[in-house]
Amino acid sequence: MRKFIAAFLVVTCVTLSAFSQSSVPDEAFEQSYQVSIQSVIAAYNRKDYVASNAELVRFLQKFKVLSADIKQKYKGALVNQYYSLSCVNALSGNKNKAILYLDSAVQNGFGNYKNMMADTDLDGLRGDTQFKTVVEKIRARGDYSYILQKSGMYDQKDKRVALKFTYQDSNAPELVKFRKNYKLDSVSGNGDETSRFKNLLFWVHNSVKHDGSIDNPKNKNAVDLLEICKKEDRGLNCRMMATILKDAYQAMGYKSRMVTCMPKDTTDLDCHVITIVWSEKMDKWVWMDPTFNAYVSDAQGTLLNVEEVRTKLIAGEPLVLNEDANWNNKKKYTREYYLDYYMSKNLYWISCDVKNEWDAETRSAGKPLIEDIHLYPGGFSKIKGDKLSDQTGITYATSNAAYFWAKPGK
Repeated sequence: MRKFIAAFLVVTCVTLSAFSQSSVPDEAFEQSYQVSIQSVIAAYNRKDYVASNAELVRFLQKFKVLSADIKQKYKGALVNQYYSLSCVNALSGNKNKAILYLDSAVQNGFGNYKNMMADTDLDGLRGDTQFKTVVEKIRARGDYSYILQKSGMYDQKDKRVALKFTYQDSNAPELVKFRKNYKLDSVSGNGDETSRFKNLLFWVHNSVKHDGSIDNPKNKNAVDLLEICKKEDRGLNCRMMATILKDAYQAMGYKSRMVTCMPKDTTDLDCHVITIVWSEKMDKWVWMDPTFNAYVSDAQGTLLNVEEVRTKLIAGEPLVLNEDANWNNKKKYTREYYLDYYMSKNLYWISCDVKNEWDAETRSAGKPLIEDIHLYPGGFSKIKGDKLSDQTGITYATSNAAYFWAKPGK
């Protein structure tokens, strides 16, 4: 029962969240959907699965005749209806219908493998061969550890890309000004390299609230981003927060990049951007995520880089998320959600800009196109061939992780 009700709540929240990023919500639809949900839940709690089924079918038929625009905006509701119909039919003993409805949920985007496997409503189906076939479809889409394990090896002999990542010197005028005006020496403190990394991370996290639904400002550098947030009392998405931290690190003399972490599913637009900073002490890149105030360590407390985290997720080895990882100082994040779910999904392939400097992603007339490099595992690729050029930029493909994560200057 808990999983069934949670499915309603989660899908509703996800639907409305995704919808709010694109346009104005349809209040009539949302109101009728919530009324239907409550009716289904009430019948479910009475164990009146026939009534639950009837209401789910009624709303499903109503949904199918809505405008294409509304159906697209609220497509998560359709997935929910099919999954919920699978649950109540399984509880009623209608195995064939339950499996067909679950397959319809999959065909419309359902991929919550973890919850589906734990959902006791479906226990009566688990021995069925057809059910197991549908489960494998869901696993291939939503079991992110499994997907990572199947991603394939990198090719350290891949020589397709000859470009070197470049970084800005801390003596650049804009970085010097940023460091002075924002008192970054005081922010970073007098501790060792690791404590300075963390203090700058905490500062960005606490200076700007995260808002994934808001458009990016025109000027994409730390000062302009911080100032517009203060002036308009607004937030920034993960990419812009990572930009501020990257500029802060480079102002303090530490080489830094933004890292775009991407899922395998090409229809999944929910990626995540973090910052990495080069540690001379550890001779490697270190993971720093200003959106969630997060860094990752091994069981011995050693800070890890992106590839180390990815490798340990695949191998099922211990990972430790800092205790104070959170969203906007409101919601605590756990290792289970942040690493096992969210970042497992978003570490299938990686992208980084070639040039890491002030205003690197600010568009202006006459400015060179942005170049980025994609690191792909196995035979996977998002682009045809080794290089893709269009009006927005130039993308290069590599499968050479050693090249991609090389020490600055190498």
